[in-house]
Amino acid sequence: MLIRNKAFWIGAVGSAVFLAVFVVLFVDLGTIGEILRDADYAYVAPSILFYFLAVWFRTARWKFLLRPLIGKPKKRIYSVVIVGYMANNLIPIRIGEVIRSYYLSLREECSTSAAFGTVAVERATDVLALLLFLGAAGLMSTSGVERVFGDISSNVPGGTWIMVTAALLPFIVVFSVVLLISISSKQKVTDFFAHVLIVVGYKYRKRMLAIIGRLLEGLTVVNSVSDLIKVLGWSLPVWAAEAAMYYLIAMGFDLGSNFTTELEFLSAILLFTAAANLAGVFPSTAGGWGPFDFFGAASLIALGVQNEIAAGYALTVHVVVWVPPTLLGALLLILDGTSLTRLLQGAKTSSQHSVHQGPAK
Repeated sequence: MLIRNKAFWIGAVGSAVFLAVFVVLFVDLGTIGEILRDADYAYVAPSILFYFLAVWFRTARWKFLLRPLIGKPKKRIYSVVIVGYMANNLIPIRIGEVIRSYYLSLREECSTSAAFGTVAVERATDVLALLLFLGAAGLMSTSGVERVFGDISSNVPGGTWIMVTAALLPFIVVFSVVLLISISSKQKVTDFFAHVLIVVGYKYRKRMLAIIGRLLEGLTVVNSVSDLIKVLGWSLPVWAAEAAMYYLIAMGFDLGSNFTTELEFLSAILLFTAAANLAGVFPSTAGGWGPFDFFGAASLIALGVQNEIAAGYALTVHVVVWVPPTLLGALLLILDGTSLTRLLQGAKTSSQHSVHQGPAK
């Protein structure tokens, strides 16, 4: 049961803390209610098109990563990606990534663990793309993104170093593994982890090596730095399309009037995109509620946007990002004759089976 899972409670507490701070610091109920009423929601419909364009780019990127594992897909991968994001929106601790991998294994000849390895590569390049957006915002803006980052990180326990480390860690880990694999063999990597885990009891070491072996099936689809750069090439349009979505919604809140030039406005949107989504490294419940809203709003407030406008905008963006894939994912599962509960149970069983098997050959 999820409610017995420590990670679930850590995420729930994380969301509660960030939402509480968000409300206390940024929200006046009377003012934010007026701002939400006055916003022009005509921009929401076209913004959703950009969201699903971003999903299309995500799907193309995943197909590129999956080619060594499944070749040409037998069925549409787009629906698998949508279902995965729906699951992430409804189930805590990012179980949706495992469900997406398991759902793919039902439709293609691919192990769940290997597919999950490709998802890990995706997440690493997402972090790098967002960091590039953060750098681009700094180059485009005259408002002082460095000061903004300092203002945001000052609200994080441990400050800037903790925030930077948390943001970079997923990329550093996967990038290091890719480099290790590119200069050696999968067997050598497995042997390396076997030596590292020698201090662990035999029973648990065997299980951990089984998991590592299957994850390496997915991680080794990117066996060179040039392949990693190609994946990053797919990641940039993913986030460019999502930033375009945020830009359209921002027009409905007249955020552009807070900046003297269009370039500063665009840099603010890039900063919001990076800050809100990099916040996913912090513990939260399903859908990332709390960190996304807090850091997204904080980035705009540090640039001079009124608290309630920034808060109302961040909440609106989050709702628009959350609702469409959740509804479409549910519809796709109904049409496929399955359910999220069934996928969750199957993913759990698959994970247990992988753990009790020996290392992948």
